[in-house]
Amino acid sequence: MARKYDFVLFDFDGTIADTGRGIMRCALIALNFYGYDEPEKERLKAFIGPPLVDSFLTYGADLETARKMVDKYREHYSAGGMFESDLYEGAQDMLRALHASGCKMAIASSKPGKYVAAILEKLGIDEYFSFISAPEIGHVNPTKQELIDAAVSALCADKAKTVMVGDRLFDIEGAKLSGVASIGAVYGFGGEEEMKKYGADMLAYSTAEITELILG
Repeated sequence: MARKYDFVLFDFDGTIADTGRGIMRCALIALNFYGYDEPEKERLKAFIGPPLVDSFLTYGADLETARKMVDKYREHYSAGGMFESDLYEGAQDMLRALHASGCKMAIASSKPGKYVAAILEKLGIDEYFSFISAPEIGHVNPTKQELIDAAVSALCADKAKTVMVGDRLFDIEGAKLSGVASIGAVYGFGGEEEMKKYGADMLAYSTAEITELILG
């Protein structure tokens, strides 16, 4: 089978695994601790994808308080919240098929790398990835473009044969800025409307469709 892409970069939250339960629960704990509330639980989905400090700032917190909220969030997330994650249906089959075909794969995620590594291992899929491009706790958060560029460099990838798979606008915008193709994971947290609005090159409604789009 002739592959359409040789190098595949995956976002993690909302693309490979549904991590929403843990993220939203820990975000609400941090908000409540600092005197903020979110009665509309659906709004907590905004914490999935972008840097946490940006999401906390939308509640009117100043930068110092937002950073303290991030610390409180991470306290609870590292204590177990990060493992409130489930692989999307067919995700393991997708990764197995891509790996068997010879694709080189990496993660490009805004989630801190130590969390990504721990969850990948817990879910039993760490063997499929050659590199994790993700922020380090305590360092300035890189943009999605920077994360993608770092993964491309680590894989020694040809951008013409590279695709970024993600479920949020940040993934699609980052792919465009980096000069690689993009697949919008419609089943994730962004949804079809967001993927179309930000110009995903292709849309996938399931993990099986991602495999088909990559392997041709």
